Amino acid sequence: MKITGGFLKNYKLLAPKGIKTRPTSEKLRQVVFNICQHQIHTAHFLDLFAGSGAMGIEALSRGACSATFIEKDRCALRALRQNVYNLNICHLVTILTGDVLIHLTRLKGKSFDLIYLDPPYEQDLYKKPLQLIDHFKMVSEGGLLFLEGRSLEDFPLANLKLKKRKTGSTSLYQFIPI
Repeated sequence: MKITGGFLKNYKLLAPKGIKTRPTSEKLRQVVFNICQHQIHTAHFLDLFAGSGAMGIEALSRGACSATFIEKDRCALRALRQNVYNLNICHLVTILTGDVLIHLTRLKGKSFDLIYLDPPYEQDLYKKPLQLIDHFKMVSEGGLLFLEGRSLEDFPLANLKLKKRKTGSTSLYQFIPI
């Protein structure tokens, strides 16, 4: 797995061993960053269920000014920390260890230009984080939220609307603030 664009292009990233963490494919990362190429410069990026940190690191490589990662799995955290250290980007990164819902509540009042939500597929772990992000208005005006998943149940959001859906082997949903 390697970075696909920006000043860190072609750098290899460590990924946690095993099947517990599913890194976002290079192809899907390219799709996401093609969509948000005009928002990425100086963006504040939030990477939820961050795993190895590929999405946030890719964002930094392409011009984001900061990335906040939330992850609780020890193996994933080890890979994430090593990737950040190896790429010498520690000064641009905040790593929050533990439950996504707890950290989203602690981040209440903050907004991010780009948010990537990539929970494990086998559970509906996207619902509560998406509702908190919506409730706390965490997507800045002009910002985007991306949700990677298999299927999305329709449920009401007060401050976000689904803009686009792209399907492939995985589905990518794009939300904008209203």
